[in-house]
Amino acid sequence: MTARRRRVTAAVVLAVYLTCLVVALGAVTDVALVATFARAAASTIVGAARSVGLLTLSDGFVQALAVSAAVVPVLPLVALAVPRRHRGTAGGLAAGAVLVASIVVAVTTSGDASLSSGGAGAVGGRLASLLWAAAVGLTLGLLVARAAVVVGTPTPLGTPERKVRAGAIAAAVVYALVLASIAFTARPVDEGFGPTLQRGLDVLHSIGVPVWVDYSTVEFTANIALFVPLGVVVVLLVGLDRWWWGAVAGFVASATIELGQLVFLPGRFASADDVVANTTGAVIGALVGVVVLDVVHRLAAVRR
Repeated sequence: MTARRRRVTAAVVLAVYLTCLVVALGAVTDVALVATFARAAASTIVGAARSVGLLTLSDGFVQALAVSAAVVPVLPLVALAVPRRHRGTAGGLAAGAVLVASIVVAVTTSGDASLSSGGAGAVGGRLASLLWAAAVGLTLGLLVARAAVVVGTPTPLGTPERKVRAGAIAAAVVYALVLASIAFTARPVDEGFGPTLQRGLDVLHSIGVPVWVDYSTVEFTANIALFVPLGVVVVLLVGLDRWWWGAVAGFVASATIELGQLVFLPGRFASADDVVANTTGAVIGALVGVVVLDVVHRLAAVRR
């Protein structure tokens, strides 16, 4: 596929995707034509996921995750649809449009307590929630776009240099020891920390942090962060051609940990949500690893 055809295809996909987002925006902002169907579909999907042990999180956090996930493809599609010299401007305009849309949704949506923020009022709470979710989606979208450009180059960079791999091996050993000490203790490492965390969350809620940022939200986010290093290390070990091994490694490691806790550690609680969070973290880490490895290769090329 030529570069021109690829840009045209990406532009068409972007237009279709933005149309779908506009329709979803109409559902959120109470356009009667689509609101009932869209909300019923979302409720059915979330209910089905929870029936098998997934998305056992607060409704507000699930909605924030959905917003972030919906925003992620925007910048990668813009990067594919626009010539390189115009990507910065087009990406900035797209990001601005997403943030403006978040404000519109916050102002026009009828009261939804799940997206409200403690002490900030209904509109202020929704605005804070949506802007945070949109910002996360844009950040991840920028990471995906950058990694896609690296992986899609006509001349792949191949295997990492010996020094990079040696450093990655050392980091992998340290990470494995830390992960094992967290995952295979007889009791959860955060046991007894709940009251302290709750007091901290109460303070945050009092200054406007959304009420859906609760213990389960912190735990889910921590599980994502825990597996980001795994994705990075795997990419630094195997190179760009097999960057996706980082995501696979995250899923396999997480599933193994949860199975081990289920079978051998009665004091621990195996969770499908943990597998989802850990795998997500590994995917993010793999994308970060792609960008890091590209920077390392470029710096090495300059030194030569």
